Amino acid sequence: MDEADTGYSAYSILKTGLSQYGSFNLLALEESSGGTHPPLYIYLIIPLIKVFGLNIFVERIPSAIFGVLMVPILFLIVNKLFRSKGVAAVAALLIAVNPWAIHISRQGLLESIALFFVCLGTLLFLYASEKNRYLYILSAISFGLSLFSYDAPKVFLPPFILLLVFYKKDDLIKIKKYFMYFLIIFGMSFLLILKVLYFDGQMGDYNSVSIFDKTGIERTVNRERNETKAPLWLSSIFHNKATVALGRFETSYSSIFSLNWFFLNGQGNLQQSVAKHGQFHLFELPFFFLGCFIIFTKNKKIGFFLLTWILLGAIPGGITTGNYPYRSVLLLPVPIIFSSIGIVWLWNYIKKFKIPISFTARLSLVVTCIIFVISYLFTYFFDYPVYASESWAKQQNDALKYAFLNEGKYEKIFIDGRWESMFAFNFKIDPVLFQKAYLNQEEYRGAKIMRIGKFYFGNFIALDKIKDPKEYFSDKSLIITSGTKLKDILPLKEFKDPGGIRVIFNAFSVE
Repeated sequence: MDEADTGYSAYSILKTGLSQYGSFNLLALEESSGGTHPPLYIYLIIPLIKVFGLNIFVERIPSAIFGVLMVPILFLIVNKLFRSKGVAAVAALLIAVNPWAIHISRQGLLESIALFFVCLGTLLFLYASEKNRYLYILSAISFGLSLFSYDAPKVFLPPFILLLVFYKKDDLIKIKKYFMYFLIIFGMSFLLILKVLYFDGQMGDYNSVSIFDKTGIERTVNRERNETKAPLWLSSIFHNKATVALGRFETSYSSIFSLNWFFLNGQGNLQQSVAKHGQFHLFELPFFFLGCFIIFTKNKKIGFFLLTWILLGAIPGGITTGNYPYRSVLLLPVPIIFSSIGIVWLWNYIKKFKIPISFTARLSLVVTCIIFVISYLFTYFFDYPVYASESWAKQQNDALKYAFLNEGKYEKIFIDGRWESMFAFNFKIDPVLFQKAYLNQEEYRGAKIMRIGKFYFGNFIALDKIKDPKEYFSDKSLIITSGTKLKDILPLKEFKDPGGIRVIFNAFSVE
């Protein structure tokens, strides 16, 4: 659904200059949920749609390109930090086969470009010096672009830039002028973001997913005070808004660092995770801890920098509800860097042994790593498309295709759900028609609907109460609804899960 909304928004702007919802804000585009959408990805795919047309492959091109570019970016960052091409090469190889990186690079969403611009900004900042001081300006531009690519950088970047300043404070003293340019450029970008947050309604988007929502916290405080024998004055000390908010943050933030999530089974919805594998390969686990130990033993400054990076990267996910790995994506490079240090150290240590032993040990290490990578790739390309098909709306797409192909047989087609963006994306509906339908929504027997030609999109709650579609829908109609509704009526067509056991959606006709 998100991909369809993003792609069709770009298509609509290309054709009409407005989003599909009939509005246009350069810095924050409206989305299907009623909130706003960081615009950079949409602007990147507009010229591609102009040349190649609207389709899912075109929409995913920028994400794939920036995902591939992360490989040399990480190589250069690691080489700058450790002055070791060996460690840098291993880090580049690991991110090229990393489950998390692969996942975000194969979707037409926002996270891949956000990670790229944050890492590019970091790279330019680290390489900036007296000789190439202009890199500070390019770094600020890159960080600024990341603010308009995804929401996580808005939370992550202010403290992260302070971390970079602390890390390079000795160099910055020598070139204050160019660092001031950096601050001015990034500061202007951030002021634009504050404008989006407070004047364009994006703060409402954050409040809807925040763990600090006022109503929820007050409800929890009242419940905790009712579930204690302590007098109110004492209970108020231990059960108040501050303690509840802190407890929520501790739980949410610490869950991100679960070894199960990092290295074993992952978490979150199946659109954001393969689930049967962690965000990193299991073979990296011992090397991750080994690398941490080595870095803090040899160079505490770099160790502190990387540890703080990973802690800051988890904050966007830690202050929001739900298990959404993408919100913490900015920490992705750091575990890979730690693991790379551990792998290179072990590789060099093995070299001390006699050739038969060292050769066998190295070969075993390589084969083990390859087995884990192949296992993930097999799951991703063969198993995942089947067991995650519902999360990727395969049945919805099949149902819409069926309705579209049989449109000529019916006077009205009722879709029980707000699938209009997916419909418009799949069948390249004229954006002018979509905009008019969105801005002039109608009502059908008590249900608010959006009508595009013969198609009526809405949440028809009457389907929970009626036993026969004839009781509610007009003659010569096709109805697409959940497989849990109208169970006593034989459907015209069923759209099942990949195993063919569970019915996800049904099609009914009213003659």
